[in-house]
Amino acid sequence: MIFNTLTKRYRSIFLFVGICTFVLFSSGCSTGNNRSEHPFYIASFNLDDSTSIDVLVSLSPDGLVVHNGEERVMLESRSEGLHNGFSDIYSVPVFNGAWVGHNVGSGWEGEWVDSLRTNDYQVPLTIRPLEIAATKNSFENEINTIWDTDLGKLKLKQKGDSIWGTFLTSTGDYRYQAGKINLSSGRFTLGNFDGIHLFLFEGTIRGDSIVDGVFKSGTHYSTNWGGVLSSENEVDWSSEQPWLEGSEIILRGINSNGNVVIWTPQDLIKSGHKLLVVDVMGTWCPNCMDEARLLKELSEDYPEMLVISMAFERSVGKEAVIRAAAFKKSLNLPWEVLVGGRANKSEADSALKFMGGIKSFPTTAFIPVYGAPVIHTGFSGPATGSAYEDEIAFFRSTIERFIRESR
Repeated sequence: MIFNTLTKRYRSIFLFVGICTFVLFSSGCSTGNNRSEHPFYIASFNLDDSTSIDVLVSLSPDGLVVHNGEERVMLESRSEGLHNGFSDIYSVPVFNGAWVGHNVGSGWEGEWVDSLRTNDYQVPLTIRPLEIAATKNSFENEINTIWDTDLGKLKLKQKGDSIWGTFLTSTGDYRYQAGKINLSSGRFTLGNFDGIHLFLFEGTIRGDSIVDGVFKSGTHYSTNWGGVLSSENEVDWSSEQPWLEGSEIILRGINSNGNVVIWTPQDLIKSGHKLLVVDVMGTWCPNCMDEARLLKELSEDYPEMLVISMAFERSVGKEAVIRAAAFKKSLNLPWEVLVGGRANKSEADSALKFMGGIKSFPTTAFIPVYGAPVIHTGFSGPATGSAYEDEIAFFRSTIERFIRESR
């Protein structure tokens, strides 16, 4: 929830009303000055002197919970003692990094340190309690719209002055976004913190257009954008791409023990599995995390399928191997996560020539015991709703077809 164009007081009011609408229909939000009376707080990431990204957080016995619309991100406390309910260090799950700071009065201040970026990328961060009691507008009509924008297809849901949505692109989605819209001016903000990204989307709805759009990613990127109202729910791009016929199908990566592992179709036959699914990913990639979670679920349904992740990392050598092992452990993945090289599409393409070009992370190869592989580029995650259901249907139908044909 991002409200940098408003004063602190009204940003808090608008944020709180919107969150209570979506999250707290069945519970109240109290006021007061101690922890028990402040179950919810605002975490403000200061991008520069004029821009902040505000997200809702709540205290839990184990740490802090970030609320991105329907998504919950649990940041575990890493301090032995608490000060007014707060820890000095909160670890960011899956993507490493931490919130490091200290208690200040009834709040907290410090910084988010992203250890996966060069020189430990840091963003100043403050946490303050919410002071406004809940106003429930659950009787507001829900409005769903679809927009074709410079950033992708925007699916937007509005209830009163609260909005939720995500952008779909040919290589993935921007995951869960939430925020507010000014009902008089049409100016809106969307954003989130998912552990690796800080996103801010601003724009103004004017008739059937979105104008004066600004997209910011953390402190390092900013661009303008706009869009027009669309009547088409479906995207106009394909996620399937042809493989490079005649090329050698081979995987080569480093496992958690630091050893080189090589996989070929002959190894698949020897393993007794009917299908090999190669997940080309990076441990820095939220869309890759979403796909890994789906593949884990599917691996339980299809024991004849073998999964191997090929990680292309921002780090190199032993550090990359450790990072891949941490990702595997964090998501409790039952298959190997091999390090294939640096986080670069060209390097991934060179290492996996048979895929016909790595256009995005993740890219997924379905390799049967016999026959041609199917290459799937990009991934639309659970924030996209129907697009995610389409992904699940595609994954299941492809897996079932190859298993059936191999019997």
